[in-house]
Amino acid sequence: MEALDQFKQFLQQRGLKFTRERDRIFQAIVDFEKPFDVDGLLFHLKQHEVKTSKATIYRTLQLLLESGLLRTISLSPSDHRSNLYSLCGKFRAYDHLVCTGCGKVTDVEKKQICDSCRLITEERGYQLESHSLRIFALCPDCQKKGLRVC
Repeated sequence: MEALDQFKQFLQQRGLKFTRERDRIFQAIVDFEKPFDVDGLLFHLKQHEVKTSKATIYRTLQLLLESGLLRTISLSPSDHRSNLYSLCGKFRAYDHLVCTGCGKVTDVEKKQICDSCRLITEERGYQLESHSLRIFALCPDCQKKGLRVC
């Protein structure tokens, strides 16, 4: 089932309507190829002349999270207010380097990580759908600025 159809079905099961605003927010999320934050999504929508409020965006994001179509990426091991969002996809890897200095997120695709996750799940009788790994470290730019690891 296509993600949009899955979202429509989820809303219908909840007795909610698939509004034009929800459609525009969903389409904007699909346009993002990298993780995004709420302000980035709002800016993208405004650039495309979509009028909506932050409250509507947050409510739509929550519905997408509940439907299993969206996931969050925490940028900090302790602060969950700095989350990014990303559309889910079966059998996709979500591995990131997160700079503890500036918060920059770098996608990492390593065959070894994917192979290890596949092996771990198979050894335990699980069926792998996706995996997520966050490595918290200082990026080269922050190291040049003199920032140090705790």
